[in-house]
Amino acid sequence: MKKRQIQKAFTLAEVLITLAIIGIVAALTIPTLISNYQEKQTVTKLIKSFSVINNAYALAKIEYGDITSWGFSGNSQVGTSEDGKHTQSEVTVKNSKIFLDIMSKYLKVSQRVNQLDLKDQTGYFLNGNPTSTETFTNGTDILLLQDGTSIQGGWISNYRCTSGICGDFSIDINGPDNPPNAYGRDRFSFHIYKNAIVPMGKQDDLIRPFETSCNMESNADHNGYGCTAWVIYNKNMDYLHCNDLSWEDKHSCKE
Repeated sequence: MKKRQIQKAFTLAEVLITLAIIGIVAALTIPTLISNYQEKQTVTKLIKSFSVINNAYALAKIEYGDITSWGFSGNSQVGTSEDGKHTQSEVTVKNSKIFLDIMSKYLKVSQRVNQLDLKDQTGYFLNGNPTSTETFTNGTDILLLQDGTSIQGGWISNYRCTSGICGDFSIDINGPDNPPNAYGRDRFSFHIYKNAIVPMGKQDDLIRPFETSCNMESNADHNGYGCTAWVIYNKNMDYLHCNDLSWEDKHSCKE
């Protein structure tokens, strides 16, 4: 007589337990993998945007001279115009438009909109707090580039150039209508010098130092503004995951 071969198989309970374990592992790892991928995409896009904007600024200087000859008016730093009749916000809006007028000639612009026409005008600092400084830039124009990046001018004036920094602006790598609209996450800020565009938060930046302007635990005003240089030069966004990074010692959470 032939012996019957007994085939071993998993029981239903064993299959369900295995699937449950796989599900738990996936739930724990997939969000991290997605987050890491998104951060790498942000790093890549910010570095590219910085290169494009810096090149546009260099071309603008060749045609129009340094930024002090671009036609800015007033003193947006202390809130007066030449005739003393315009507010800080009005001077900022006017000078920002001049900046974008010239820069747009050297960028691939798909559309130009006004901030007041956006569906959602709310911005956020790195720690999630809503911004309180947008008052002075409400009404400024925004350039929407063909790659999805947007550029918005900030406080710009010839008066500011006397201290070395002529103004500032910010970009949003996925446009103003797409979240999170938070500095240090998808919005990044730059200083405007006479001869270069400089990312905020460099090691020698005394106005927006990385230590206080890019730290999840900091409640300092403008928190998130100082993240730009870190992303560009260290090629990571580890400040989202640990708070002891520094230019001198620790450049990633793994160190």
